[in-house]
Amino acid sequence: MKRLTAIIALIVSMLLVLLLASGCFGQNIAERIVEEVIEKAIEEDNGENVEIDLDDDGITIKGEDGEVSISADDETVEIKSDDGEFTIGIGAELPEGFPGNVPVYPDMEITTSWKSTEDDKVSFSISGLTEEAGDDVFAWYKDKLSGWEIESEFTASGDDVKTSSLSVKSDGLIMVLMVIESDDEGTIITQSVTEE
Repeated sequence: MKRLTAIIALIVSMLLVLLLASGCFGQNIAERIVEEVIEKAIEEDNGENVEIDLDDDGITIKGEDGEVSISADDETVEIKSDDGEFTIGIGAELPEGFPGNVPVYPDMEITTSWKSTEDDKVSFSISGLTEEAGDDVFAWYKDKLSGWEIESEFTASGDDVKTSSLSVKSDGLIMVLMVIESDDEGTIITQSVTEE
């Protein structure tokens, strides 16, 4: 984790350098300088040869184990690799291939979504916000999931926060739902879906 944090910090630092240097040297020269510095840092850190490509669409990092691309717009950041995808920001969408039989609260604004594959099993996760009461949201999910087998369910309250959780399975899928209502922040909904 330290290595990943250091690499991300380096990339952010280099992007700031890119912004400052592009005014002095021109965009293409500044991009090449930043690409080479990031490549050297990653290669020295883990010994793997990598190729960095910075352009208007984002950053692409190619290594011996695959490729990672990072792109951003005014509202979201998206990271894609051979193992999956991750999106964070206002207006994020359901990840590609999200199971159609899994209900998603209609008034939820999705802020985080990801998809990954491990051992040939696909996992999905979404998080979002709604202004609806947590009890109403949880009751909606329980109704929509009434045909699923309940594995566990609990509700806990304290310090102006109420958390309700539900774990269910059906048709080869396991879904874990958390609904967290705060007096100050509204209601947070998180759903994870994993193939059995």
